[in-house]
Amino acid sequence: MEGSRFTCTSCGLCCALSPVSLLPHEDMTLRFLADKYNLKYKSSPGYKMYDEISGYNLAFSYIMDLINGKCTFLKNNLCLIHDVSKPFICRSYPFVPKQVKYYVDNINRNVYAVVDHGLSVKCPVVSKDVGKLTRVENPYKLAYFYTPKEFLASLEMERARNIYFELLSALWIKGLVDLAEEKPGAPVINLYQFLRTYFPEMPNLLNVKPFRNKMG
Repeated sequence: MEGSRFTCTSCGLCCALSPVSLLPHEDMTLRFLADKYNLKYKSSPGYKMYDEISGYNLAFSYIMDLINGKCTFLKNNLCLIHDVSKPFICRSYPFVPKQVKYYVDNINRNVYAVVDHGLSVKCPVVSKDVGKLTRVENPYKLAYFYTPKEFLASLEMERARNIYFELLSALWIKGLVDLAEEKPGAPVINLYQFLRTYFPEMPNLLNVKPFRNKMG
């Protein structure tokens, strides 16, 4: 693999492969940007847990739908928000979460996730290089050398995800929330919005600087 390094060709394929998984604050940011650019935007909550105290299902993630078969922010194979607020999963592609498993420790009142990452062979560049890439078995070591920028973006994504869990667990320990399995029919609230009422410093923690005044 020596001398090989991933270079995006701006083919736009990754922007039309599948709906996009987002962290809670990213959904709010993209909804704001879609409105700003007068674009259609549709998303739905992903994983949820029910809070017995507030009566809300807390949305830990969101899924942004494709519009007419592609990301709504894709124009002429270029991302309109590349330099504005590109989602973590897009910045980390082709090194993306293969699986996200959520765990709840009711005894210690702790919630966390275990995430498995890997290179997507659906990316034409990765597919072309796959013969050389298979020589490195550890996916994280491979990503560190082959997709260094994307690897760093994946670390940022997991850092942000863990911030959500750490803050929510802190509320649970204090008895301010009481987490249970998702309750069908209960109203859903974005986890960022929910935590923001207890932790006003969240915009700083998650580095959502350009939208602090719009996402309060």
